[in-house]
Amino acid sequence: MAAAKELTDPLTGQVYAMTEDGFVEVYDPSTGQRGIFNEKGEWQSGELKYANRQLLGWMGRAAARQAMHRERG
Repeated sequence: MAAAKELTDPLTGQVYAMTEDGFVEVYDPSTGQRGIFNEKGEWQSGELKYANRQLLGWMGRAAARQAMHRERG
């Protein structure tokens, strides 16, 4: 995962990572599945279609802010 920050959900073990383009990539090490979600927790792509909405919101808002700052230069 090419990400600025990562967070592991202590309950599920899923890894949440901010992407360069302002989304959140979630990786489930127990199944090998990945999914991409926006800052509202809405699924965008990938085989993993469900993740913790609280963590998605927290990570997603931070990822969206970082992407916006990069665009502004």
